[in-house]
Amino acid sequence: MEKMKITDYHYYPDSDELDLVINVDKPQPAVSVYVDDDFYLRVNPDTQQVVGATILNASEVFADLARAFALKELDNSNVRFFFERKIEASVPEHA
Repeated sequence: MEKMKITDYHYYPDSDELDLVINVDKPQPAVSVYVDDDFYLRVNPDTQQVVGATILNASEVFADLARAFALKELDNSNVRFFFERKIEASVPEHA
């Protein structure tokens, strides 16, 4: 699987929506693919490349993450995922 890199983002406070641009320099034409109630992937229909994501109710999502980190809930899947990706990003390519 290709690594995902957030290259830009836009937050819309009126709708509490966070749009992420992923692996491309600027937003691309894409279709939204449902992941769960608050999360959609944006996929280029021609290449099938993930080019973005949309997070609905972003404030609530961030508040849940902050609460889990503050309570040091290492069994929380989001906290574990963060640390796993942080560790992966820290390992040299040749290791």
